[in-house]
Amino acid sequence: MELINGIDALRWAKEISKLPDGCFTIAFFPYSRKKGVSSYRLKTLSGCKYRAQLPDERFSIDSDNLFLFYDAEGSPKCCYRILIRYMGFPQDNFKLKRITWL
Repeated sequence: MELINGIDALRWAKEISKLPDGCFTIAFFPYSRKKGVSSYRLKTLSGCKYRAQLPDERFSIDSDNLFLFYDAEGSPKCCYRILIRYMGFPQDNFKLKRITWL
């Protein structure tokens, strides 16, 4: 499986989202702040676009730890950056690449 640096993957996602039909696929472990644990099952969403923080959003943690995006239906989503495991981009026909964070 092809590897990609996490910072580079997030940068690509932001740049691709600027294109009219630009989107990406993301696979991550969802985290419940109420329970304080992450899921053991990967959640994969396709047709995603990067987004900026919405005016009414307030985070109890540093927002630099979060990756904000819209799903294919246009709903705002977020996940912890460190819990992102795979991303796919249109130039590779959305083939998922493993994210390395260290």
